[in-house]
Amino acid sequence: MQSFLNAVQRHSFSFLSVPGVVSFGLGIKIKKGYYTGFYCLMLGVKKKLPPHLVPRDELIPQFIDRLPTDVVQVGTIKLLGYGLPSPAGPPADQAENRKKRVRPAQPGVSIGHFKVTAGTLGALVRGDFPGGIAILSNNHILANSTDGQDGFSRPGDPVLQPGPYDNGGPDDIIARLHSFSPLIAEKKGGQEQVNTIDAALAVPISPDLVASPILGLGPVRRTAHAWPGMMVFKSGRSTGVTRGPVLSTETAIRVENERKTYIFERQIGLELETKSGDSGSLVVTQFGRAVGLLFAGSENYSFANPISPVLNYFGVTLYG
Repeated sequence: MQSFLNAVQRHSFSFLSVPGVVSFGLGIKIKKGYYTGFYCLMLGVKKKLPPHLVPRDELIPQFIDRLPTDVVQVGTIKLLGYGLPSPAGPPADQAENRKKRVRPAQPGVSIGHFKVTAGTLGALVRGDFPGGIAILSNNHILANSTDGQDGFSRPGDPVLQPGPYDNGGPDDIIARLHSFSPLIAEKKGGQEQVNTIDAALAVPISPDLVASPILGLGPVRRTAHAWPGMMVFKSGRSTGVTRGPVLSTETAIRVENERKTYIFERQIGLELETKSGDSGSLVVTQFGRAVGLLFAGSENYSFANPISPVLNYFGVTLYG
């Protein structure tokens, strides 16, 4: 295991610079659609092509540091709070109800900074702020993708439930932005800018406006570390409750959005159904333990920040 982790740390950014490569991490080799149970260095590409159509200097080797590789078609990875599709008929768990005003609001419903579209209320956390409770979701959902210097948002900004895309307005203010992890875009020709989390907190106007059990999944009080092959669940604004295996861990990815590119390291790759608007969902195990905070996805896979660095960044714990 350690040899794979060392290889990921050594080679992630050099392979992300190869045209078409969008992710690099620790995974389990997939053969004919099935997980084999053998670890590999997993590389995600925008489009998987036959070897004879790939330039020689862009071919992915079968082994890196004598460790086997696997190539999966990921597609283009984007933040999951933009370009929301037109409303469609509700799936089985009636996800359309998640886009309405809900009081008390539970994790799994629509939410957003007053300047964004809509994302998902991920979880409630305890910490040192008024009322001792805060809403956890992504920076690009609660703080408008700010880097902390651009003026895109500032502490005290209104947060709406439902989000603006779901007709949330001035009468739907549920919280005020409290703090965020800066979201740093890649600068062409400059020093590599790397993100580890995309997260923010908003403090409810009143604690009784929110409730902690995740809609469709129940209470979450503890955390766990993800590992490739682990079965996980999420409850999101757009697709409701979905399940799927962890694809990779310790994964470096390139995220493209609105003329900006973001590099993230040490992320969790997921074979989990998501759509735009599911950003901010808490990813949990079948035993109700949180493993990650969903923030990005492609046509085929999704990605989450490991939950421990998120909680540690803000000095908070999950609200049970």
